[in-house]
Amino acid sequence: MVTVEHLSVRLGEFALHDVSLDVGKGEYIVILGPTGAGKTVLLECIAGLVQPDCGVVSLDGTDVTQWMPERRRIGYVPQDYALFPHLNVAQNIAFGARVQGAAGEAAGSVTRLAELLGISHLLSRSPGTLSGGEQQRVALARALAIKPAALLLDEPLAALDAATRAQIADILRTIHDKTGITTIHICHSFEETMRLADRVILLNGGRVEQTAPPQDILRKPRTLFAAQFVGTENLWEGIAETGNSCYKCNVQGILMYTSTPAQGPVHVMVRPEQVVVKNETASDTDRNQIFTRIEDVQDRGTACRVRTEGPLGIQASVSWPQWRHLGLSPGDRVSLSIAPEDMHVIPAHAPETRTNYEKREAS
Repeated sequence: MVTVEHLSVRLGEFALHDVSLDVGKGEYIVILGPTGAGKTVLLECIAGLVQPDCGVVSLDGTDVTQWMPERRRIGYVPQDYALFPHLNVAQNIAFGARVQGAAGEAAGSVTRLAELLGISHLLSRSPGTLSGGEQQRVALARALAIKPAALLLDEPLAALDAATRAQIADILRTIHDKTGITTIHICHSFEETMRLADRVILLNGGRVEQTAPPQDILRKPRTLFAAQFVGTENLWEGIAETGNSCYKCNVQGILMYTSTPAQGPVHVMVRPEQVVVKNETASDTDRNQIFTRIEDVQDRGTACRVRTEGPLGIQASVSWPQWRHLGLSPGDRVSLSIAPEDMHVIPAHAPETRTNYEKREAS
């Protein structure tokens, strides 16, 4: 288990402000956030490469804040992999175990991990002769060779092509499922996040914006920033009111029913895949039914993105078989249906808060 309590640090233009998090034993956590949010700094504090200004880092209940990196038994894969050019692949993998005094076990670990990661044929090669995907596997094997209490991955797939990214992502999940190792993984891709994460920690400006399962970050973001970060296309300002038996929002003159009690200014959102597109003549009893025209249709690979006219410009994601069945084209009139439980409401004015660290900095 990895625990961070009230961690604050300023490192040049990067900073963390009163960050706290708990990563359960065996969890796969993905840290998301824009450039400069403090993701790498947080990972380096956990690894012991950066000393925080205040706060506590604990591993399995032991305070390791003052411990040197090599004492923490953390496997760390940095963005650039940091392979030793003067050592071959086998020597790179064995390096950490030898440093920790486990030279006798190193040979067995090298063989086992090379087989697991499919790099047995590369053991005598120099890192400089490897592809990006091969270097990534070697760096991962080296991090795992020390039998770490936790594995930290700093954007491990960022520099790889799409096919190799998918392949390495599958390997990461397979390793996690086989070993049960606690994993913290920084990335920018939400597709990658959905594929790997048990939970997501979203950072913004050095603070934790939201912690939740990836499905909740995607469909139920807690803040406007979170909604915008995950690329919510259908996101509007509105005024919410709570009646005796229903919750509704006035969104640019259109009354939308929701399942969330709220009052006053809000942001309202719905994912494109939650918008149902039907022919205009289709009968429907849904409370949120909007009649409009198709403005544009875009090919998104496995589905098409339908953008509609009107003040809301609602976008819907429709599978190609369903789209062919509908037989629609740009300019055609359609009926859009949205279930109230799929309409997510975000308060427009969250109270401003400042951490104790920020208050101390300002004083």
